[in-house]
Amino acid sequence: MKKCEYKDILPSGLPIIVTGSTGGIGHEIVRAVALLGHPMILPCRNKKKFDALADAIKKEIPEVGLHYIPLDLNDSQSVKTAVSRLKDIRLAGIINNAGIMCRRYSLSPDGRETTLNVNYFNTMLLNDALLAQVERGGALVFTTSITRIFVSGHASADSVSERTFGQLRTYALSKKLIAGYAMALAGKAAEYGIRVNCCDPGVVNSGMITMHRWYDPLADIFFRPLIRTARNGAEPAVRALLSPLSGRIFTLRRIHRR
Repeated sequence: MKKCEYKDILPSGLPIIVTGSTGGIGHEIVRAVALLGHPMILPCRNKKKFDALADAIKKEIPEVGLHYIPLDLNDSQSVKTAVSRLKDIRLAGIINNAGIMCRRYSLSPDGRETTLNVNYFNTMLLNDALLAQVERGGALVFTTSITRIFVSGHASADSVSERTFGQLRTYALSKKLIAGYAMALAGKAAEYGIRVNCCDPGVVNSGMITMHRWYDPLADIFFRPLIRTARNGAEPAVRALLSPLSGRIFTLRRIHRR
C-alpha cells in the first residue's frame, strides 16, 4: 500500500470499525489502517479468527489497538446488540467489508434471503444506527462489486424468492442495492461533514470466487493466477476511506461516478 497524501484527513485517535476483517481482503484492510495509526473495532462472528488476525497484525505493528465485539450480520438482533455495545463511542469511520455469496437459497433468522440480509439489509441497519457516532471529518466505505452493472434496473430485494434465486445474480443485486444506499447516504451525511464512498476490489484471489461448481478446479489452475491479490483488493477501500471526495466508487486504478 503506497503512502497516501490524505493520511491526516480522518479525525485522529478515534477508532475505525472494519467488518469482514478476518477474510483475505479484510486482513489487508486492517493492516493498512493499522499502518496509519488508527485503533480499530473488529466485529466478528468467530473470536478465534479475530485472535489469529490480531496476533498476525501485532507481530508487524505491535502498537496497534484492535478490539473485538461479537457480530453476526445475518441476524438483526445481533446487529442491535453490537450497536448497544458501541453506545457513546465516537468513530473516525466504518469500512463495510463483510459480504457473502450463498450458493443455495436460504432464509436468515430475520426471514430474508441470506445474501441480501448480510450484504444489504443488516449492513444498512448497522450504518443507520451508527451514523450519529461518526465524528465530523469521518468516512463510511461500502464494498460493492462490478457484477452490479449486470442487474436489471427493475430488480429489487422483494423480487428474490426460492424460484428466482441465483448465486451470482442475487449477490450482484445485493451489491447494487448497497451501492445505491451508499450514494443516497452521501447526500445526507454531507450535512454532518461525513464522507461516504464505495469501493470495488475487482476479482480477488479469495474464497469468495469459489462457486462450488464442477469448473472450480479448472478456474483455480487457469484463472486464479491472473487475478488480484488480497492486498490489491484492499487498496480501493483504503483510498475510499482517505479521499476528500464523497459519493464515489473507487476501483484499483481509477474513480468512477455512480
